[in-house]
Order: sequence, then structure tokens, then C-alpha cells
Amino acid sequence: MNLKNIILQSIFLAAPLFTWAQGGVVNNGASIRITTTANLKIDNGGVINNNNGNISNEGNLYLDLNWVQSGITTDYSGAGWLTFEGSSNQILSSVQPITIPMLRVNNGNRLILNDPITVSTQVDLINNGSIELGTNNLVLTPAATIVNFDPSHFIITNNTGILQQEVGAANVVFPIGNSTYNPATLNNTGTVDNFSARVEDQVLDFGTIGTPETQDIVNRSWHITESIIGGSASTLTVQWDVPQELPGFTRSQSGVAHWDGAFWDHPSTYTAATPVGTSFSQTRTGITSFSLFAVEDVDELLPVELLFFEAHRLDKQQVQLNWATESELNNQGFDIERMLDTETEFRQINWVDGTGTSTSVVNYSMNDLNPHQGISYYRLKQIDFDGSYAYSPIRAVDGRKATNNSTIQIYPVPTDDHLMIDFSNWENSNASAVLKIVDVHGRILLLKEIEMQQNDLIRIDEVRDFPSGAYFVMIGNENAYEMVRKIIKQ
Repeated sequence: MNLKNIILQSIFLAAPLFTWAQGGVVNNGASIRITTTANLKIDNGGVINNNNGNISNEGNLYLDLNWVQSGITTDYSGAGWLTFEGSSNQILSSVQPITIPMLRVNNGNRLILNDPITVSTQVDLINNGSIELGTNNLVLTPAATIVNFDPSHFIITNNTGILQQEVGAANVVFPIGNSTYNPATLNNTGTVDNFSARVEDQVLDFGTIGTPETQDIVNRSWHITESIIGGSASTLTVQWDVPQELPGFTRSQSGVAHWDGAFWDHPSTYTAATPVGTSFSQTRTGITSFSLFAVEDVDELLPVELLFFEAHRLDKQQVQLNWATESELNNQGFDIERMLDTETEFRQINWVDGTGTSTSVVNYSMNDLNPHQGISYYRLKQIDFDGSYAYSPIRAVDGRKATNNSTIQIYPVPTDDHLMIDFSNWENSNASAVLKIVDVHGRILLLKEIEMQQNDLIRIDEVRDFPSGAYFVMIGNENAYEMVRKIIKQ
């Protein structure tokens, strides 16, 4: 330690056990007091506080390296600043619970927590400093605050560790993120409570388990919990950057979904995201229970993983509905709902039992006796055993001129190395469309624009690189034409 950099108002030593160590301070049981007008700066060193030692900091304590504290009654106290200002990542360890009133990270890098800590007054992330939690919690007592955070310095929730703050009617920012800055802002007009938050860089299809989602969402999960369950009435706003939007995500029709432990509770409406500089945010109101939240678009609707839903007219009397799920959880079944162009509301026309819980593809089909000459609109109302429900996208079927999916032929099936998309029998007008090939997990393996025109023949050679298994060819355009066909790659 460079003694010329030590400015002390007073030091009280309980015994000669307090020793200077080159590059740091080792307290082997002494009592050290830094008064309100004193500054103790440890160049190229840190503090080891052990053997029931006590450091009372009413002034300012500056560290270039780490803080390590051990011993059952070893203590740190005082209302002064503990500042980490080294030139690289620094570590804070304390075997026993430690409360730091004023914590400042001023090192341009990270303060890494090896143990949980409590801050009773303020956390200051000045000079691009961040705090990495790992598996440890950073708890702010009521009225404590975090200042000087931004996209360059924030609380890094790279594991199960959480940031906890008290939340009342005023907005409270949780400046959190994992690989990127993804803050959450929360207010609570109900009973004031302590809330915890962390961010995960993925969204799983069953909330905390299952396979990662691959499209139509922001690739972030915000884990929000309350200390005392019940009594809250909250509004949550979450923020993300454009690179975190997965393929197919529609920012103009998005919202915050909530995983309640059994299913995804989807937004009641889908609205445009709010620009926040170069980032975007979405808000959900009326929240009374907490767990995991994610941002989805209007196409990510069903609690079950819906692979497709199609409707087409078989003849003048019948409409056929086909759909398939990749996986299901507590799925009681589907209300089949229809609205004619002469009606103003959907009504139930049939019921199809679900499979309960499944992790494999399940196919469904139903024929509807429907001679209506105008347009008929169909949707699925998927219902869980607990009564929770969500709707599928709406499909339209024309009664006067049927949308005949058989006009497009796909062969050979099964295939080894290529597919032919044959429009020889196409009778509709020429139209641009999007062709997708997805696997049974809903992942897009091929996406390309095509022209649907009579006698056209499109060869798809990319399938030769697909693993063996089942896939779905989807062709759709803005005119509500959609075709889905299953193929087998040998």
C-alpha cells in the first residue's frame, strides 16, 4: 500500500492485530473507524476483513482490488461510501450477510458478487461500472436507490441472482440485463411490496421449461416476483433492442405475455411498441400475480404450440378445418367458432377434445356443414382444464369461389434431395407469396418469395440438407391465401 495516499481523520485499533499488507489491508480482528471527513484509498490493493474484525466507514473507502470478509461476527458498518475503482473486474465476498449503505462501482468494468449483499442507501454505477450477480442477490432496502445506470452500466443478471427493490405507486426502474441492457419498470398501486427481477436471454415454450422459442417474440424473459403474494395491482414496462427480435416478430402488433405457471396469459390487445431512443418498450397493466413475462406479437397466440391452422372449402356444402400442435400442456380442447359475413359475433359450432399434455405433434381435423355463399370466418378457442383460454388466428373461407389447395401439387413425397412445387393447375390470378418450410418444432429452415402463376414449376433443392423427419411446407400471401402440406424427408 502506498502510504502517501492514505488520508485518515482517525483510526482506532483494538489490538496490534491490524496489519498493513503490501497491495492491501488485512484486518485480523481489529476495529477500524474512518470518520466522516476521512478518505482511505488503497492503491493496487483490497481489504481482507476477518477474525471478528470491524470496519466502520463514515467517510470514504476506495479499493483497487477485492473485498473479502469472513468470520461469524466480522462486520462492516457506517454510512460512508465503499468505492470499487480498480482498472479491471473486482470481487466482493462476504461469508456472513453484509449490508453496505453506500456502494459505488467506478472501475469501468464489473463488480462481481461472490455472495449476496444488501444496500441500505444507494448504489452508484458511475463511470461505466456494472454489478454482476451470478447466483447472488442484490437487495435494496426500502428507500434505497440506484443511480447513474444506462445501457453501458447496469445490474447483470447472468444467472439466478435477482435485484430486489421496494415498489409502490411511483415508477421504479430495475436497470437489469444479461448480455444486453433490458430494464423493467414497475409500479404498484396496491399494497407496497418488495419486488425481485432478473432477465434471461431466451423464452421457453413452457415458461421455465421446454425448448426455446424461435420466432414471433423478443428473445428475452423477465422474471418478476413479489415478496408477499397478493395485494398488488401493477403496471410493468419492459425494454429491448431490435437485434433481440426473433424472425417474424411484428413490432406494430405486440404485447406482454405472462406465464402463470401453467399457460401463457396473452395480451388482451396487441399494440405498437413504444420507441425509447434506438430501443423499444411494451407495457402491461392490471397485473396482480407475478412470475415470468415476455414480449410476443399477434401471431404467437395459443398456450399450446400451434404449428398451423388452415380452413378450406371441400365443396358447396362443407368446409374442412385442419390444425396441428407441436406440444400441449393441460389442454382440455378446442371450441370451433365461426362468424358469417352477415353476422357480428363469433359463435361456437363444435368442440374437439385436446390431448391434455403432449410433447409431440398432434394433428386435428373437423368438417363443418356450411353452405353459406359469402365469406365465413373461423377461429379456435383453446381452453385449458382450469378454464383459461386463448384464440388462434382467424381464417377466411369464400363460399362462392372455393380456395382449392389441391391446385398446388408438391412432390415427390417422401423425398431424398428435392421438392417440386407445381402450379400446373393453378386457376387463380398471378400473385406473390412467401414459401416457408418449418420443422415439427416450428423452426423456419427455408424462407423465400415466390410467384404463384399457372404452369410454373419451382424446384427446392435445399431439402437435401435437412435431417430425416417430418416437415411442413407453407405457402401464403397478403390476400389470405394459405396452404400447409406435410412432407417427409428420408
